Amino acid sequence: MITALARAGSSATALFDPVRKMPKSSTQRISLDGLWLFNGLEMSEDESKDAEIAAPSYRVSAWREAVVPGVVHLDLMRNDLLPDPFVGMNEKQAAWVEENDWWYRKEFEVSDALLENNQFLLRFEGLDTFATIWLNGMKLGDTDNMFIAWEFPVKRFLVPGRNILVVKFSSPSATLERMEREKGKLVAAFYSPRPYGRKAQYSFGWDWGPRLATSGIWKPVSLIAYRDLFVRHLSVKTTLSDDNSAVFHISAEVESIISSEVDVSVNISCEGEEHSTSVSRSVAPGKGCLDAECRVPSAKLWWPAGYGQQPLYTVRVAVSRSGELLDEAVKTTGVRKVELVQEDDLEGKSFVFKVNSVPIFFKGANWIPADAFLPRVTSEDYSRLLDMTVSANMNMLRVWGGGVYESDEFYSLCDEKGIAVWQDFMFACAEYPEEEQFHEKVRAEAKAVVKRLREHPSIILWCGNNENDWGFYKKLWGMRRDVFLGETIYHEILPEVCSELDPSCPYWPSSPFGGQDPNAERFGDRHSWDECRAKVDDKPGPRWDKGRFISEFGFQAPPHIRTIRDFAGEEDDFLSPVMRHHNKAGEPAMDNLLRLASNYLPQPSRLEETVIFSQVCQGELLREAIEHWRRRKFKTSGVLIWQMNDCWPAISWSLVDYWRNPKAAYYIVRRAFAPVLLSLVHEEQQVQVWLVNDSDKPVSGVIRLTLFDFDGTPLHSKQVPASAPANSSVLTTVKGLQELGFLDSTRHFIHARLAARRRNPIEATLLFSRPREIELSRPGVTWEAKKVGEKMFEVELHSRSFAKAVSLDTKAAVDYSDNFVDLVPTTKKSIVVTTKREIELEDFLAGLKVSTGIFT
Repeated sequence: MITALARAGSSATALFDPVRKMPKSSTQRISLDGLWLFNGLEMSEDESKDAEIAAPSYRVSAWREAVVPGVVHLDLMRNDLLPDPFVGMNEKQAAWVEENDWWYRKEFEVSDALLENNQFLLRFEGLDTFATIWLNGMKLGDTDNMFIAWEFPVKRFLVPGRNILVVKFSSPSATLERMEREKGKLVAAFYSPRPYGRKAQYSFGWDWGPRLATSGIWKPVSLIAYRDLFVRHLSVKTTLSDDNSAVFHISAEVESIISSEVDVSVNISCEGEEHSTSVSRSVAPGKGCLDAECRVPSAKLWWPAGYGQQPLYTVRVAVSRSGELLDEAVKTTGVRKVELVQEDDLEGKSFVFKVNSVPIFFKGANWIPADAFLPRVTSEDYSRLLDMTVSANMNMLRVWGGGVYESDEFYSLCDEKGIAVWQDFMFACAEYPEEEQFHEKVRAEAKAVVKRLREHPSIILWCGNNENDWGFYKKLWGMRRDVFLGETIYHEILPEVCSELDPSCPYWPSSPFGGQDPNAERFGDRHSWDECRAKVDDKPGPRWDKGRFISEFGFQAPPHIRTIRDFAGEEDDFLSPVMRHHNKAGEPAMDNLLRLASNYLPQPSRLEETVIFSQVCQGELLREAIEHWRRRKFKTSGVLIWQMNDCWPAISWSLVDYWRNPKAAYYIVRRAFAPVLLSLVHEEQQVQVWLVNDSDKPVSGVIRLTLFDFDGTPLHSKQVPASAPANSSVLTTVKGLQELGFLDSTRHFIHARLAARRRNPIEATLLFSRPREIELSRPGVTWEAKKVGEKMFEVELHSRSFAKAVSLDTKAAVDYSDNFVDLVPTTKKSIVVTTKREIELEDFLAGLKVSTGIFT
């Protein structure tokens, strides 16, 4: 048995951590999570002083309780020693935290029976970042990478009864600044010393996040005890044949004390179907691999959302000797084939992903860490955000290279939900050291990461970095070197590791990357920011470009008004110091937001209106760009918005704010990403009508084009047949404005409605002037609500004139099937509202607010 104790002075509080072990296995995995003690001490490089603090006899009466997994900022807040950095301008009051060393201490007891095991491993899944570890006063080692697990053999250091585990975290900024002084200054955005550390780069501040450089045991820690053999890692690779049979190649990496024959049993199951095999293998003392293969006929294929199902195979491997289970391991994986097709064409070279030989147009966003304090992200947070991703008709997230390699839970949820992952390695917007010691750290990190994640079918691309190739080429950060610092990493080390460990998944050196100009339109992927900046300045600028795969573009907007009220006072207006502080894009970002919204929409009169108008402007500009690239389907083969989520309450590019409230843009993007899209384009004196079909079946029907005035009177109507093959984009018809009866861009608009067999009607609206240039009277919006399920209500909206961005809001937490909708007099819109708990219709109506939209 093992008992965990936390001591404060002479008193002790017994904390029994559960013993977590594999059923019937002789290997035990024992959690050391839970309550620890912590304290901040002056920075020290005196090893003898450190050894004194790490000694079991050191008095810790002044130390405070800490929670592991965690980071020091959370422990300080929990002990009322730090105000919440997310509120007001408190971030500035947290600057001192990163300048200190922090000590963590755990007392636990080990029984005589447990010590009979032949080997013990102390395993930290994640240490942030520059740590030194002692067990019972004996130094185990130092760590300098938060992205990988660290293990130490500790059999000879454990004693019966009371054991003391101590971890010191050295100041991250002091450590990195010392390295910079010793090795030379590198060019990096936001904080120049950061490239020397294998620490989440965003923690030193970014243009959407605060500077809160954390320290702590940010992932679980455990003690692994085994008598004979321990399965360290289970690898499952699949080979798919033309007949859809799959061979599962299974390799169990083991550490053995014994020399013996063992039985390796494999069971593979998926949706009630099982396949098994068993082989005999020899083990010898030390490290080794136990390999086996199992063929699965007619394998069930994994598909991205919108293209098929996501069947997952559970692979269980048990290692036994003479009927005794020594250890076992479980992995979940999927069967799929991924190709990145790059072929010469009239515009340059394609950049098309194929999954199971089918070309996929990927729709999605960039993912950043969901909190500045990573251990605070819960299973519910991941599930909520990823459900919102799929609900927005997205099927890809790019895990951006300045954050972290996400948790196993994140990737498992992506597997289940059909969210393909573009996975960056963690290098962003900087030069990185070109030195052998750093290269070896990177190689070890890459191997550990690829081995941890390669079984996830959702990961369809490994990418070397974020904007480092582009940044060097463009000299974005004032670079003046002839040598590209970091090139060895992205063009040699990482592709070698990926080719060795995950050859079935493509590798791409950087994002963006392609051709002589890494951010070219004609080749590779593109970060399309030129038009976004032109929109702010209201300049003609370039039209939306012809990039082959758009991996970044976006517009800012504030979060929900409730989120703003969480961090700002009632006295704060849109341009207050607090609001400016929560927009990390710098000056004049907030002023630019107002300029951008005023370019398109009427002048708001109060903060709530400013928030809504800005969010609607963000959504409409995103919609315009998305529709452009979707019309170019497979000339452009993907669109990833910057960004999906936030790491703190911020004014940023996100679609969903920190408290998981969707902005207006979320709903507008959801409609723009619909599987079947009707898109209207005004070109000179004509209207183009496009039908984009991402489904696996053809779509056909009749499109009714109606010319309205804004008071709601239909003036002219035409019907045209339309069809689009599966997985295609088609220009269905072109109509002259005169033919449609069009006279005045400030008085008229066109509404299109496609009635297709076996589908709900699909609609689109084309305005010929910006809303601020149109005299939009207050619309006569009427609505009715009824209860349609245990936790579901339907709100039906109707307007006697054109209504822009009509929205629902409630005091309670709910989900909307749609929101911020445009209303046309001849049609009604129904929005289904799902509540978290069952309420009566009267209570629902009491908390419901219907906004009648934007008008002049």
